[in-house]
Amino acid sequence: MRGTPRRASLLALILAGLCIAPVAAEARSVGTVPYPIADVWPTAVRFLRIDRNCAIREKDEAAGYILFDYPEGGKLHKGSLELVRTSDGDGRDITRVVATLPDLPHYLEQLLLDKLAAKLREDHGSPAPPPTRKPEPTAPDSGASP
Repeated sequence: MRGTPRRASLLALILAGLCIAPVAAEARSVGTVPYPIADVWPTAVRFLRIDRNCAIREKDEAAGYILFDYPEGGKLHKGSLELVRTSDGDGRDITRVVATLPDLPHYLEQLLLDKLAAKLREDHGSPAPPPTRKPEPTAPDSGASP
């Protein structure tokens, strides 16, 4: 059979490539909520513990993370929620939320973020309006006339 050694070499190369452990790409979902981190933190802890029935494994308010076990499909899956203080274009304090459920489909991370945002609206109402901007001062006239 012509080409058999080349096919065997190609097949061996492909199989060798499959044996190399792939680098795990950790999926994460990121969203922002229009509430300051001081409001988001306690709501996120209650939301995970009570509403989602997650066991909190570790939390650090100063560092802004919560590690938890997420129940899905009769199993517990490790997850994390990171809260990052930031501001929007209007100068309001808002919070970036990063959800990670590495063993579960990506849509569950987004679902977690969406439900947390709904819980924040339920608990805290509409977000604060942007601060009123002061008009920019106009440059004084130099007094020179043409």
